[in-house]
Amino acid sequence: METVRKYKDQRGSKATIIQMLRVHGSISRMELTKLTDLSRATISIAVNELIELGLIRETEPQQSTGGRPAINLELVPNSHIILGADLIDQAWVLGAFDLLGNTLLMQRIPYASPTPEAAVQALAEELPHFVNKLDKEPIPLIGLGIPGLVDTNRGLLHSSAVLGWRQVELSRMMTDKLRWPVVVLNRSRARGLAESRYGAGRHYNQMIYIGIDTGIGAGIYVQRELIHGAIGGAGELGHTSVELDGVLCLCGNRGCLQMYAAAPAIELEARKRLREDTDSSLLREPEFDLQLLNAKQICQVADQGDELAVQVVNNAATYLGMTMANLVNLLNPEAIILGGMIPMECSTYLETAVKVMRQRSIHLLSASTVVHPAIFKDIGGALGAANFALDEHMSFSFLNV
Repeated sequence: METVRKYKDQRGSKATIIQMLRVHGSISRMELTKLTDLSRATISIAVNELIELGLIRETEPQQSTGGRPAINLELVPNSHIILGADLIDQAWVLGAFDLLGNTLLMQRIPYASPTPEAAVQALAEELPHFVNKLDKEPIPLIGLGIPGLVDTNRGLLHSSAVLGWRQVELSRMMTDKLRWPVVVLNRSRARGLAESRYGAGRHYNQMIYIGIDTGIGAGIYVQRELIHGAIGGAGELGHTSVELDGVLCLCGNRGCLQMYAAAPAIELEARKRLREDTDSSLLREPEFDLQLLNAKQICQVADQGDELAVQVVNNAATYLGMTMANLVNLLNPEAIILGGMIPMECSTYLETAVKVMRQRSIHLLSASTVVHPAIFKDIGGALGAANFALDEHMSFSFLNV
């Protein structure tokens, strides 16, 4: 309830109503009173003003349980535009969205040098051209999704093993270029926020997102709001320990989950086994190169039944499943959403992880936890980052009306 009170006390009743509709989707006036602690009279006045301004509208009545059916309220599509960008494979995925989460425009912006300065410069240079393609000016702020440990309060990337960056003041660097507020958060947390509000987790109030690609990151969501911890580090699931004296991780620890369950681990294990096994269908691929073998190829042949690939994928998925069981026992979520290339494109990995989760967790808890693959692919991080930026700077005056 503290988040709701912040909007009510500091940013006005109209901002509170818009925020609740952004987070919860179509809801009635009565539901707004329960969510916000605003009086019915205040909500009635604010809603009427927002309807007149063209920001919200009434929709079809809810199914009646007796008496007059309640009329829902929802945001008007394309009334405002928000911007977000996600850093993927030495390129930004930049997106423009309306307040309902609809993608209005998407663009990939590569940069040549793997440095933070080059990344910031590329995005800052292209952003004005991107904005010129939109049919209206966006709200002047942007959210950035970055792999690594991010202090969201300070806009500081402490470290990123994927990027090789340390102690980078990304928010300040980008703000100096744009003269806009810039919000930075971990990209898995950003992707999870998109799933929580608009994707596979939109029907659940208590949700965990886990993204599995070259690394593993997670996000925890309560009432579709991100729980980001003291400095934005809540969800560093890939660096939880799963082996006492395990493989050395780039973070400096040993036995981290991502050293056993992420794409590089799958690739390393497959290469090791292929040097000893000549019967896999992977070896029959045209122009096969053991050193160029990637996790996507391994996942594809695993789903086709290749015995070696199935063993490799199941081994990785088992580690994830055990970690998911710990999350179920610790947090009792309604849903776990699995994103990233590995679970979204490999049914073998997904099925094994879920099976192990249910075997290793308390039955009563896991029985009430559903697991779904994510819906959004490349655009999810940008969408979540844009929403998080507006969450952090939400005010009625910011909507330029």
